[in-house]
Amino acid sequence: MSNDLTHQQTRDAEAHIRRRRLLALLLASPFLPASWRAAMAQGAAAKATAAAVGEKFIKLSTFATGRSKLDAETGAALLAALRESDATFAVSVDDLAADAASGKYSDVEALEAAVRGTPKHAALLALVSAWYTGSVSINGKERFVTLQEALLYQPIADGSHIPGNCAGATNSWADQTAPALTAIPTDR
Repeated sequence: MSNDLTHQQTRDAEAHIRRRRLLALLLASPFLPASWRAAMAQGAAAKATAAAVGEKFIKLSTFATGRSKLDAETGAALLAALRESDATFAVSVDDLAADAASGKYSDVEALEAAVRGTPKHAALLALVSAWYTGSVSINGKERFVTLQEALLYQPIADGSHIPGNCAGATNSWADQTAPALTAIPTDR
């Protein structure tokens, strides 16, 4: 199975390279209208910029939450919702990411104390809240981005299910048989 996975990864990498070569050929083609070439180049640049912003957001998020790894897809969805909730969020996140990467702050508490009273403080709190609750307030309405990846539920993940997520059919908890009672000791 590991060999199949490696083979699939190799095919994916080769396909990615072929797509890049095709894009390069299209951009260089004299038959392609200049406006299309410009639009395609702009689209490729925008995709690269979005990837860099997403990576920066994930790095800041791992610093702010203290987690070693966070889901990139969830991060992208949270970032989009946070940007929609506050037009200045992108600038604040860039500033916060630079602060976190500077090495001046040992942890998020030190960073939070340093930015208290600035617009960056609200952005930091919104970022942490979004990761822990899996939701973002947009125009006064909560938008749920994720329940499964919300960090709030991680401490109980080994013994409970996330509220609102069904762990089985209705009343499935009642179908489990009770353990047998042991006999009461009679040696009194």
